Amino acid sequence: MLLGSAPERLIKVEWDESVGEIYSNLDYENDNGNQYDLYIPSGLDKLENQYLILFIHGGSFNSGSKEDGESWCKYYATKWYITASVDYTLQNQGKDASIYLMNEEIENAVTAIKQKTEELGYHIAGMAPCGVSAGGTLAMNLAYNGNSAIPVKFVFQLAAPTYFAPSEWSLLMKVDRLDSEEKFCKMMTGKELEDYDTEIQNISPACIVNEDSVPSLIGYGLIDHCVPLSQKYYLIEVYDRDNVMYDYIEFPKSNHGMYNDLDKLQEFLDKSLEYARVYFTN
Repeated sequence: MLLGSAPERLIKVEWDESVGEIYSNLDYENDNGNQYDLYIPSGLDKLENQYLILFIHGGSFNSGSKEDGESWCKYYATKWYITASVDYTLQNQGKDASIYLMNEEIENAVTAIKQKTEELGYHIAGMAPCGVSAGGTLAMNLAYNGNSAIPVKFVFQLAAPTYFAPSEWSLLMKVDRLDSEEKFCKMMTGKELEDYDTEIQNISPACIVNEDSVPSLIGYGLIDHCVPLSQKYYLIEVYDRDNVMYDYIEFPKSNHGMYNDLDKLQEFLDKSLEYARVYFTN
């Protein structure tokens, strides 16, 4: 979740049974007991197409939980979108937790969400994954890999890593107590190799963008202490190269928590709803 009470206040909404129904701790296919929460707004027409916004939590791939997405899910549910928040295997749980595995789990969660909503009588015609930090990376991977059971119409994220070349991540390596680039690559890919270049590209959103990639809304703080500023430029460069529709919102006074530019956060939220109005109907 965004840090601090002020940003949360922008997405805080009143919620009771008249607003919508929450289906908590639903299972999806994975080996580690991860689950998801589903939020269904009241009064949706089961005869019309509906749309999903999937929140993927952040936490440097080793912390956080689906509960971090509660305020986000309730906010977008009050805008008449089905929403969900998902847990995935973390790198601090003593289990193999490569980004490959996380990508697969998120894809499986989307399949389960499709099945559950169909059981409830809703047809989801499209979706938008979203996330903050590591969750934004996984949201982009889902969007750009094209392996979603529900068609992805657009993606939006804040402060997400985009390229995992180990030379970019000396600070993260120190935090995770990794004393070599090889150990970093092994942790991120789950593989032992002599040359990691291809595998790093396969898990990096900036390397899987192509001319068919969906519209993308991104936001970055200019004094981010966690995600290097170079990360946004890798992404913007390939958007421009491949003529991908995107909007970039800059948070000039914010670090990784994005909490010093509330006007920019409001702009980001408003733009995400504009994207939904445009791309969920196309």
